[in-house]
Amino acid sequence: MRKIFRKGFFLYFLIFFILFFILWFFVWMYKNFGRINLDEIAIVLQIGLNGVDHSLLWSFIKKVILRSFGWGIIYAIFYQLISKYKILQIMSFVVLVGLIIYNGHKSNIELGSFFNNKKSNFYEQEYIYPDKTDITFSEKKNTLVIVLESMEKTFNDKKLFGAHGLIPNITKLERENISFKKYHSISGLSHTIAAITGITTGLPLFYTSFKSIEKMLGTTGIGTIFKNNDYGTYALFPASGKFSLKTNFLKRMGFDTIYDGERLRKLLTYKLSEYPFNGVDDGTFFELSKPILTKIINKREPYFIMMETINTHCKGYFTEACREKGFKQENMEDIIMCEDKLVYDFINWFRNKDPKAIIIVINDHQQKSGNIMNKLNKNKERALNNIFINTNIFNYDYTERKISAMDFFPTIIEAAGGKIDGCKLGLGVSLSEKCRHIKTLRERYDDKKLEKKMEQKNDLYYKLVTGIKK
Repeated sequence: MRKIFRKGFFLYFLIFFILFFILWFFVWMYKNFGRINLDEIAIVLQIGLNGVDHSLLWSFIKKVILRSFGWGIIYAIFYQLISKYKILQIMSFVVLVGLIIYNGHKSNIELGSFFNNKKSNFYEQEYIYPDKTDITFSEKKNTLVIVLESMEKTFNDKKLFGAHGLIPNITKLERENISFKKYHSISGLSHTIAAITGITTGLPLFYTSFKSIEKMLGTTGIGTIFKNNDYGTYALFPASGKFSLKTNFLKRMGFDTIYDGERLRKLLTYKLSEYPFNGVDDGTFFELSKPILTKIINKREPYFIMMETINTHCKGYFTEACREKGFKQENMEDIIMCEDKLVYDFINWFRNKDPKAIIIVINDHQQKSGNIMNKLNKNKERALNNIFINTNIFNYDYTERKISAMDFFPTIIEAAGGKIDGCKLGLGVSLSEKCRHIKTLRERYDDKKLEKKMEQKNDLYYKLVTGIKK
């Protein structure tokens, strides 16, 4: 025993613990999130773990921290036992470093804005202030926006997922209504809160090093624009509002009434099998939302409602609502098919309640994790779902436009009956027929070039995010 734990053991243990921590961190990140960027990681760490899915937290402790601890001890012991064989020590160290490099490359972590230290005036040239733009509503149309978690058009790829695909109902809605075919996720808009930021402010979300953990303190959000035009503004979502400080963010964006998963859970008279992000699953979420939405509709005043889903996040949540609809396999493909049915049924319910309401369905970002990635990565296009129902501002000839989440910011306003002088808000361009002559940023720039420009250090962006002039 003394031979094993002789002088130098704890130094070896510390070195190998750190190396194994990096290795298992890469493995865990790829398995749970797929492609991710440092901006997203930094934002979550800065905000803290309030509202984070407890199962995800325990998974990190068990599969990264504890596993690294165990392998650190084993490797330190092994390293000392072969101390007489320097070549074996070198080879074992090289193998471990090689595994770290391989899994680091495989995890495909994006650097985001972290190492882009070049300064530019991109935002000064491109950003359009909403509060300085003439926005008028000749007609105020009731509007519901549903942001779908981790859904994409690829789920309808018949070569990958069979004759009917995984989302026949959402695909049916896309075909019967307006859907833009080249909506893609780009840097600064590639995770949920970033996509929500793009939709509500027309801006990407990058980590900005400053003391406040609140974001977009210097911007005007979509809810404020609707509220200033006498709409009631509502946000409902199934996760805890503490996660990503979403409740605070949406209040700042002008949403007066907010129901997060924790608030909705208080309405339950029974226990759930799953509590995604300390909230409720989508089947429960839609059922609990129906009486709330009915009251909003019955008020007979213009409303703007924003909703989100959660069941297809990461590995997904298979719940009683899916079993009741006949899905049995409890894998990611079944979860997606169940979500397709849940969303479709809810939209039909809402259309019956308010037949003239504008309904807009927007996917936030691509699916990123799980075994399903083996199939998804075979499709290089991987465009995102979007549907515009009951709108008359579009031309079917222009659905091939290259767009991002930021373009939905002005488009939603015009779909609801607003008219934007100049067609632009934030970094977004309205996709309406009258604005077809104005190119979106993705139409003007190659995606990689656009991402680099948005990631560059910029004083105006800092001010829009922090509310502080640098």
